[in-house]
Amino acid sequence: MKKFLSLMTLTTLLSFGAQAALSDGVLAYQYKQYPAALAEFTYLAEEGDPAASYYLGKLYQEGLGVSQNLAKARALFQAADSGYYYPASAELGKMLLEGAPQVPAEPARGIALLKKAAHAGEAEAAFELGQAYASGSAVEKNLNYAYGFYLKAALQGHMKAQYMLAKLYLEGQGIPQDYGEALKWLARSAHQGYVLAQVALADIRMTDKRLKNAASAYGWYSIIAAYNQDEVGQKAREKRDVLGEGLNAKVLSEKQVEIRNWKPVPPEKSVPEKERTETRLPTIPEFNDSQAVQELLMNEGYFPRDGKVFGVTTQMIDMAIEKQDISELTDAIEKAGHRQKAAYGYYGDLFKTRLNNLEEAFNWYKKGAEAGDIYAEYQLAKMYCEGKGIPQPDAVQCYAWLKLAQEEQNPILNALIQNALSVVKSNATDEELTAGEELLATMQKTPEEKQEEKSAGFSFF
Repeated sequence: MKKFLSLMTLTTLLSFGAQAALSDGVLAYQYKQYPAALAEFTYLAEEGDPAASYYLGKLYQEGLGVSQNLAKARALFQAADSGYYYPASAELGKMLLEGAPQVPAEPARGIALLKKAAHAGEAEAAFELGQAYASGSAVEKNLNYAYGFYLKAALQGHMKAQYMLAKLYLEGQGIPQDYGEALKWLARSAHQGYVLAQVALADIRMTDKRLKNAASAYGWYSIIAAYNQDEVGQKAREKRDVLGEGLNAKVLSEKQVEIRNWKPVPPEKSVPEKERTETRLPTIPEFNDSQAVQELLMNEGYFPRDGKVFGVTTQMIDMAIEKQDISELTDAIEKAGHRQKAAYGYYGDLFKTRLNNLEEAFNWYKKGAEAGDIYAEYQLAKMYCEGKGIPQPDAVQCYAWLKLAQEEQNPILNALIQNALSVVKSNATDEELTAGEELLATMQKTPEEKQEEKSAGFSFF
């Protein structure tokens, strides 16, 4: 059954709507040319571009180039969220969690939006969830959950999450105390330039009897002093000078060379790739447990995922839409697909949501299904059932793909598949169900194929 679809040459891939230069607006925003950014984003937002709605919302939220209007910002974030733009989902979730003038707090909805954005790879959303569970301000306080969300964000390079994760390890809150892990995450945050982590790391290296290292403390105090001209920098300068007097000339010289060459590490390079991709998150109830994922799939119709694991970034998607050229995306997914067949299901989701092309979503789900990915099998079956991406519903194909996916006995998808089968059996004719069984017989995997896929495992994370 494992026959791969050949890639189609996509010339008219989707109806994006009118496009102007989103990249010009983003560039103007980054260089603080706010009137120019406002003009670009306003035009594009009116044309329905979710990325432009997000950036326009940021201008209104912060009062940049326009009078601050939080109600307007909220509406724009909502529009961008409806267009599957997850940075906006995170921003809206944060806004509703905290509340603001003109924006009443809606904690439950805020948490739900943050969880959706966190699933989709928005590190800021995971960090905010960690903060919420650590403080108990909008949800019941739970340091175990806070740890899980901090870890998710920290692995993605979020320096504040790395710092908070280190604090949990130092204090043994929510997790067993572990000084080695604490120092590791403090260093990662500090090397990104986060001053709180730098100060904590320097203080530990100066005063903690178990972890004392005068040369390391001297180095960090020197960096803090060089980059901060306020009271924090002054205190670091004083401590550096005291430590410097106790270091021998050779160590001092080597450390000064190291300090002169120090540069902040980019977030994406703060965690080794192997650790970032292979670390398994703990199960966080109401987030990544089976029931929570089932509910998310049922409510959203797809599972938001971080495209970075498949070589796809938000910026790549924005650029593909702006240029109406998906070749870079397709290349990334094809490369990822050879290593991880789940890439095809992700791409199907991307076409169904952000790229708004059900025909191509169908093609990519089919490619993933024929490669043996259970998520793609489930989504392909749904499209056959509902007649999406194809001329009309096909009960035979729908039934056969659902039954094939059911054979995997996956704890996350099983309940959804069973519900879908119940609906199909209630509406299909006996002839269609018989034809579906016959088709299933030609599609069923060999025992060797089943064992191979079982060994590979299945996970959305």
